[in-house]
Amino acid sequence: MTAPVNPPPRPTISPSSGPLVPRLVNALLLRRSFYDDVAADPHATGPACAVFCIAAIARESASLYQLSQESKAWGAILALIVVFAVVRWLVYASVMYLIARLLGAPTEYRRLLRCLGFAETPAVLAVLGFVDERLYQWVQFGVGAWLLAATIVAVRSAARVGTGRAVVIGATGFAAYLGLGLALDLATRFPAPAPLPPEHLDPAPTAMRQSAIFA
Repeated sequence: MTAPVNPPPRPTISPSSGPLVPRLVNALLLRRSFYDDVAADPHATGPACAVFCIAAIARESASLYQLSQESKAWGAILALIVVFAVVRWLVYASVMYLIARLLGAPTEYRRLLRCLGFAETPAVLAVLGFVDERLYQWVQFGVGAWLLAATIVAVRSAARVGTGRAVVIGATGFAAYLGLGLALDLATRFPAPAPLPPEHLDPAPTAMRQSAIFA
């Protein structure tokens, strides 16, 4: 009798080496084993940063394309997008780190930083919203929900907590980060200039009155 042949084990995807696409797929599928590996691999910090930057570029892909057709300065804008993406990644991880500690789930900052970097992978799909304007709102909603789910999985692996606590920490941190972004956007928005009086809009009436006085 022939012994049954067991199928070969599925190769493990390393978060810090190998092709990028399989790592993005594992992050998109929210595989817990992959996020556990990300949290435990100190060499995955660089790739996590790269994923966060790729997601930021995907969000701004339509604007970048339009700018590249009109100006030669699009390369500088691309560099700024990358710089701001790195800053946003650090701020996001800091907010989530503080929320986790306040809710009684202290974790290592770098573990959380790596996991949240890969959790930004669903934002790459934002480019689909630029294919058709009618799909834009639906794509944005789907990407937002996917990002929240990925954040919860990331927190669960980084903080070594159960799903229930990860939901509370992830949702609270996600909402706090969005609120912080909205507050900064409102704080840095310049007020609209006051409308000019009618005589400043058209100098002709003023000139006519002055000529009548000196006539």
